[in-house]
Amino acid sequence: MTEPAASRQELRGHLDALDGMRALAAYGVIATHAGFNTGRSLDNGPFAPFLARLDFGVTVFFLLSGFLLYRPFALAALTGRPAPAVRRFYLRRALRILPAYWLAVTLTLWLLSDRPADGGDWASYLLLIQTYNHHNLDPSLTQMWTLAVEISFYALLPVLAALARGRRPHSLSGIVGRQLVLLAGLVVIAVGADVLAHTRTDGQQSLLWLPANLDWFAAGMLLAVLSVIPDHAPDSRLLRVVARVRLRCHEWASVPGTCWIIGLLVFWLATLPLAGPRNLIPPTGWEWTIKHWLYAIAAAALLLPLVFGSGGPLGRLLGSAPVTLLGELSYGVYLWHLGLLLAIQRGLGQHTFGGHFLELFGLTAVSATAVAAVSWFGVERRLLRLGRPSTRLDPVATAAVASSANPHSS
Repeated sequence: MTEPAASRQELRGHLDALDGMRALAAYGVIATHAGFNTGRSLDNGPFAPFLARLDFGVTVFFLLSGFLLYRPFALAALTGRPAPAVRRFYLRRALRILPAYWLAVTLTLWLLSDRPADGGDWASYLLLIQTYNHHNLDPSLTQMWTLAVEISFYALLPVLAALARGRRPHSLSGIVGRQLVLLAGLVVIAVGADVLAHTRTDGQQSLLWLPANLDWFAAGMLLAVLSVIPDHAPDSRLLRVVARVRLRCHEWASVPGTCWIIGLLVFWLATLPLAGPRNLIPPTGWEWTIKHWLYAIAAAALLLPLVFGSGGPLGRLLGSAPVTLLGELSYGVYLWHLGLLLAIQRGLGQHTFGGHFLELFGLTAVSATAVAAVSWFGVERRLLRLGRPSTRLDPVATAAVASSANPHSS
């Protein structure tokens, strides 16, 4: 079994464009929070429904994590090479996520938040358990639930990869079958968590846990598996079906405009009332589920041209140096933006739902980018060098660390 010849050469360009997509998702999340806090996403304007649904950026983050982090494990399984070093994977993830997160939480609770924090709040946020013990109450840190989900996924991913690979040698058909069984199992768990959360009166909090979001990660993992299946003559019915799906993905990626139009149309459906209200009224179980799956389909359609192709002119723009730099900063932007947004709103004497969307969005985006740049160049990038692989490592292990250089992070 051999790796597709172009895969390693193309991976770097794909990562650059995906960094650009991550940047778009991060600033989209800023827009949705600015839209809500100014009331702009709650009015009857033509853009209000779109502002209300730009939390869609979180879906993009989760699919990106599933694709980028699982790809080296899938590549190792499908080519018969050693799996990426688990200790290095965990070290790299810890260095990428935790120092920047701890810095942002500490300074937000200390300087930016107007809500007094007790010892339980400090401990819960710093340990990323706030969504499990009902301490996720600070308005300046509500976006951090996604980090709790991401950390859980990182911890579980090497275990899932080992289960999908198995101990004994398998045929290519057997390996692909195990991968697909794993992904189907993750979707089943997510559906079960969704149903359980909406049938219990106290189950809404569990929608912020990993099980309810496993299907989003699974969608990204599926893209990873399809992207690294070797060019090999199909010797079974399963491989023939998978080969046809992979061929269709490449065909769709060759017309990126069509993929993006489909993605945007599906996203538009998620802005309609069938996906739930745009205010503080909780959605019904069906509304939440419809929005959840529409987000997944839209995100997959938007990412597909970048995973299986160059993405055309838009892909080149997303992979350009200025946009990929914003992608590198996007984690810090996400960590800091909500605390800064609320502090700016208070500093300007603006009231919640009181308007001034463009002003608040612009100031928040600029300030969050500036703080993220200080964090990235002053702290994060230096620490990441500690987890840099040796040049003597197997290319698959090196690809694993390269792929995990950025979190969702949502």
